[in-house]
Amino acid sequence: MARKGKLLVVDDEASLRLLLGNELTRAGYAVDVASGGEEALRRVREDFYHIVLLDIVMPVIDGISVLRTIRAENIVSEVIVLTGNATLESAIQCMKLGAFEYVKKPYQLNELIIQIDRALEHQRSQLDRRILREEMRKTAYGGTIIGESKEIDDLRAIISRVAPTQSNVLILGESGTGKELVARSIHENSQNGDKQFVAVSCASFPENLLESELFGHEKGAFTDAKVQKRGLAEIADGGTLFLDEIGELPLAFQAKLLRFLETGEIRRVGGTKDISLNVRILCATNRNLEDLVSQKLFRDDLYYRLNVLSVVVPPLRDHKDDIVLLVENVIRSQGFQSRFAADALEFLRSYDWPGNIRELKNVVERTCILCPGRAITAADVSFLKVKARREEKAPDAAPSSAADAMAPLSEIERRHIVSVLKHVQGHKGKAAKILEINPKTLYRKIREYNIVPVYE
Repeated sequence: MARKGKLLVVDDEASLRLLLGNELTRAGYAVDVASGGEEALRRVREDFYHIVLLDIVMPVIDGISVLRTIRAENIVSEVIVLTGNATLESAIQCMKLGAFEYVKKPYQLNELIIQIDRALEHQRSQLDRRILREEMRKTAYGGTIIGESKEIDDLRAIISRVAPTQSNVLILGESGTGKELVARSIHENSQNGDKQFVAVSCASFPENLLESELFGHEKGAFTDAKVQKRGLAEIADGGTLFLDEIGELPLAFQAKLLRFLETGEIRRVGGTKDISLNVRILCATNRNLEDLVSQKLFRDDLYYRLNVLSVVVPPLRDHKDDIVLLVENVIRSQGFQSRFAADALEFLRSYDWPGNIRELKNVVERTCILCPGRAITAADVSFLKVKARREEKAPDAAPSSAADAMAPLSEIERRHIVSVLKHVQGHKGKAAKILEINPKTLYRKIREYNIVPVYE
């Protein structure tokens, strides 16, 4: 029987503790028991429980103290208080301390199970909302696709056609074009738009941690696995899982992702049971997956499974007429008091934006901070000319003169990163190993230096 949730029954009376534990196990829950407050605190600190069923009157450490400690330490378990010495004052105290429900003994098992299931639903929704809020906080460009150009109108039309389906979607486009924003728009306009959207960057995790982050792990699966952990795919159940930078997916993990796509089942690291999920998969990449397939760096069967529907996000240079709207949106969303004069906007339209919307956003924020509360002119954004001339040079070329040799350290570092990325055909995992840095650090530097995929 599939386990509905993991429970901890805390009661100092052995007969009641074991009876309730056995009944709940037969009802389909995974159940541990604790004989008192001290053991209960040790267990909730070392393991994860969806629900704690907590007796109030216990020697040494009573239930009120256990409840207060659980909330003080931000342990996410929901607590249902069970007591035979019910008073209005104790009930109010428990609810003020954050108990989910207060149940008097004796109780009917079926009524208790109803309360447990309510608490499970609430606990899981709270976890999902917390992750959703964090993902929304990380979103770079807000929640709306900005633009009135034909290219953006065409993009919206494609989104409106693919969103209502349950098919996998592959989102293609250069770095900085807003592929995650497109993924969110597809999700929000889908049948499950009110459910959770969970984004995962395949380039942000080392190969040995990606499976644990995506599929979760059981307690003891590896050295640091002190508690059971739900993976991001499981958290996205019923909603959408967005896999960004799918071209960076380690080859060894691709077979496991393919199995998930074909069966809808995952298995936590260290686990023995399959978990069925109902998740829509959206993927994005700025790399040419067909080239990776031909180079044996990406499985062809996985590529065909992912590429059921595709959406191409246009680079900013192809819809420069939207630059004014994009600039106004950044100023408004960030609360800046500056404005861009006509000559500055014309200057922005003349630039090719190799870093796309991400680069534009950075430029607008930078100039608004340096020129607070006044009209920004073409002279204020003329540094883009210098950048454009630098881009014309081979970015990985060795210094050709004494002047180049005196270039800033950041520029030298940027050139070296681009050189290594070219050498490995853009594979960030391999590049990070050559550079002897963490893949997260490499990913951050690529964004920091606005390195565009010229190496593909």
